[in-house]
Amino acid sequence: MKRIFFLLAIAISFALPASAEKFDYFFDNSIQFDSKIPTPEQFLGYEIGTHITEHHQINAYFKELARLSDRAQLIPIGQTHEGRKLNILAISDPSNLSKLDNIKQERAQAKTGEIPNTPLVVFLGFSVHGNETSAAEAALLTAYYLVAAQTNLVKQELTDGIYFVDPVRNPDGQERFAHWINSNASVNVTNDNPLDREHLEGWPRGRGNHYWFDMNRDWINTVQPESQARVAFYQDWLPHVQADHHEMGTNSTFFFEPTDPNGNESHLVPQSTYKLNAQFANYYSKALDKIGSFYYTKEGYDNKNPTFGSTYPDYNGAVGILFEQGSSRGIHQQSDNGIVTFAHTLRNQLTAAIATVDAANGHKQELFNLQKEFFTASKGNPKAYLIGDNYDASRLNKFVNLLLRHHLEVYENTQDVTIDGVKYEKGKSYIVPVGQPNAALVQIIFDEKTDYTDPAKLGGYGAGFSVAYSSGLAYATVTKANKGARVETQLSNTLTPFTQSNYAYIVDYRDSKAQQLLFDLLQKNVLVQAAYKPFSIQTNDGVKALSYGSLLIPVSLQSISSNDLYALLKELGTKENVNILSVPGGFSAKGVDLGSSSFRTISTPGVLVVTDGDVSATEAGEVWHLFDQKLGYPLVRVDASSFGRANLHQFNRIVFVSGSYSFLTPAATQALKQWISDGGTLITFNSASLWAANTLTARNDSTANRGRGNGGGRGAYGRQPNSVFETKIKLNSPLAFGLTRDIVPIVKENGVFLPLDPAKSVATYSAEPLLNGYVDDAGKENFKKSASIKVENLGSGSIVLYAEDPLFRGTWDATERTFINAIAFGDRLGGGFRF
Repeated sequence: MKRIFFLLAIAISFALPASAEKFDYFFDNSIQFDSKIPTPEQFLGYEIGTHITEHHQINAYFKELARLSDRAQLIPIGQTHEGRKLNILAISDPSNLSKLDNIKQERAQAKTGEIPNTPLVVFLGFSVHGNETSAAEAALLTAYYLVAAQTNLVKQELTDGIYFVDPVRNPDGQERFAHWINSNASVNVTNDNPLDREHLEGWPRGRGNHYWFDMNRDWINTVQPESQARVAFYQDWLPHVQADHHEMGTNSTFFFEPTDPNGNESHLVPQSTYKLNAQFANYYSKALDKIGSFYYTKEGYDNKNPTFGSTYPDYNGAVGILFEQGSSRGIHQQSDNGIVTFAHTLRNQLTAAIATVDAANGHKQELFNLQKEFFTASKGNPKAYLIGDNYDASRLNKFVNLLLRHHLEVYENTQDVTIDGVKYEKGKSYIVPVGQPNAALVQIIFDEKTDYTDPAKLGGYGAGFSVAYSSGLAYATVTKANKGARVETQLSNTLTPFTQSNYAYIVDYRDSKAQQLLFDLLQKNVLVQAAYKPFSIQTNDGVKALSYGSLLIPVSLQSISSNDLYALLKELGTKENVNILSVPGGFSAKGVDLGSSSFRTISTPGVLVVTDGDVSATEAGEVWHLFDQKLGYPLVRVDASSFGRANLHQFNRIVFVSGSYSFLTPAATQALKQWISDGGTLITFNSASLWAANTLTARNDSTANRGRGNGGGRGAYGRQPNSVFETKIKLNSPLAFGLTRDIVPIVKENGVFLPLDPAKSVATYSAEPLLNGYVDDAGKENFKKSASIKVENLGSGSIVLYAEDPLFRGTWDATERTFINAIAFGDRLGGGFRF
């Protein structure tokens, strides 16, 4: 009986009242609003909650608010891949908005340990996942409330604070979802059945951005332009509070912090932060109780992972707050708790947003004190990280630039230092001190924590958060650093003078930008060869010792003149910021000569990746992003439903990312095997590697498997909590060309294990592989007998199997290099077992 009353109460709270006064559903009817400011409904022409408002309409409404009210100012911060404008609406008292630039400059004093004499700063963020649109819809009403409400409370809060409303943190995904719902929702009939097309969004869905990336995993990595713009804005303002509004499964109610403190709090974040989370919760509970909404706290979710919008603030001296609303995924949908309406979900989001403003003002002094405590906590700490690369300036510069994007202190290293056999050269290495204002962010970027004891408390969101390992760069912890000048501006390669040769040109493939140059050259039909053995040779810059994969561009073998080749190389070298060396002759100072058969011509890849169906949109998007944004090279995306009809011999490389390939009929599978046997290269990730190993190459002694144990995982197959492991790679394999260390960190989030085979294994796990995160005892046993990368040969072709995702979130540089090599040198991987 109690259960019946409970469900009835929830069902009543979920349903939109029959009253025509829909506006009173969202706001207390005692609030007076400025009549000169249009409501969202008046501006848009429909009732809020009956339609998904598209991003451009939200931007238009915010522009109108800024035009009509002296409380609002529109701030453009960037644009998406699809060209949508990223706008933030600053709302405050006119006296604050008139000196916004000055206040922003004063906010930087927070890092000095001083409490700046500025208003409170609150950053309200909505819909970082594009298909979680109750948040974006609530942003419309939140902005209207702050701009138009005439209560004494709101007026005082505007005097005391500045409120940045970021309405849609993923506009491309939100527009994709809005189009799906608005074009599939019936006009006259309510489709609340969960099986209706309205509620079953098509692949790739609106969660990700243009390239299907999860934008709530990009706050530290800042791979995407939306994240880069947002982090730049965040670091300029150093807000005291950031709210992060999401949605979850339809059968859930509403979640707000605190999270479960057991295992979900970071050892790098002050307890003052989590105490404020609990104090803010009092405001949320009272506000939601008032409107009859049900909710829960202190269960699940994660407060450690710095790549989330709700945790990034915790590592920057602020209070980050996660909200999760049970989603209607449309306008109305059945749930275990009754009918969930879109209007109900956005009302909860609105209520929480307003309560955030109230809570921040109610704890203003504590928030200022928190920042003082946070930014002075590690003052005088002598610990520092020394990081460098003697050959790959592009990769090193990229990592340093990421640190600068987060306003972290980085210094030049002034002396050559050798630590654990690694030489960190002056001019090719940098020092990142822990003893700086944002020590917590530094330490999580260089995270090495491995002492988790209870996987059940990891929450399924990972345990290894290191960004330093993702770079693949060597680094060491030091307590005495030779600090030089502070690095103040973004780094780029220094190009040496480029002179014409009538014989040949060489590109050092150890610089990761050389890969992009290679694909530029292949598109221009330039004949390029790769060195399969090291050598030294005289160049215009003296004698150079060069390694595996070095690119040779012979002048006489080209279809264009020497002058045209020189002009093209000069143009492309400048574009990619890569040094190209002129070579006067082919006689080497050491090793193979340039006419040796150890220099092999690189064929032009034709690449296909399977999309749609049960294929991972995130991983397919990573492949697409790599080709489109980094390599600038054509990629054909073929849906699973069309794959069986495709003429595979148009391509010589095919990529299968994680997912189910059960759509392949026996005939299609046989056609794929024949394509490989004829010389094609199939490249597989994660679970696709299991499918390929067990379907295309299976023998009794080589069956791949999903390891058991890997505790703390979530989802199918007991996923490994995201953690970082050390692998050893064979540097003479074409997959490793350009790498100078055999140590390659990888990130693992699954239980996929490929059987160890010395002849076929390109990368294997180290004896004690865990670098950052967690693995249980059973998992440790799996690593001992498994490979991370394998090559299986079938006829004249090859299958490159990755146990992990080499392009994880677009950030894992060393493993990304091996994937690009698989594309470039896929036809040169013979030598393993042949069927």
